[in-house]
Amino acid sequence: MQYPWIRITLLSCWLFGGFYLLTFFVTAMSYSLIWRIPADMFRDVSWIFYGVLFSVLPYVPMGGLLYSYLGRRPLILTVHAAGVGFLVEKGIGVFLAAMMASGFPSSWYGQDYPGSGHALLCEELPMYCSGFVESYYLWGTAASLVSVYAGTLICRSLRTTSMKKEKDAS
Repeated sequence: MQYPWIRITLLSCWLFGGFYLLTFFVTAMSYSLIWRIPADMFRDVSWIFYGVLFSVLPYVPMGGLLYSYLGRRPLILTVHAAGVGFLVEKGIGVFLAAMMASGFPSSWYGQDYPGSGHALLCEELPMYCSGFVESYYLWGTAASLVSVYAGTLICRSLRTTSMKKEKDAS
């Protein structure tokens, strides 16, 4: 394992993508169980609900799995994993949405990036709507850092507990 951070980066992308899709399904199903008003008609509250879940649910298991893979440096791992998640979600995801909203491939020349991407994502994810997206970028990123670190701490405590049990058993 000569260059572990390249593997960690690729693994972070795959884990984040998978957990993000799972979070999308969990959030969509749980929102309708809590509120009867559709999310697009109740954006003042739904953006908070969606924002919190999308800032926590993909990152906690990602932090735990990455720490179980690397097994050291939880703070650097936290910053790295949250940074990769930030770039994938708020960079690449918004870029691809902007391309789709602008009619790629026929008529896209970087027009209205990131606004057109936010407008397209706002249809399904209320935290990308105008007026909320800046708060989501700030507070969602902070929550994702805390969530990844919580995942590493959970994995670390489980690892030390299992090592103590093995040591006591022998």
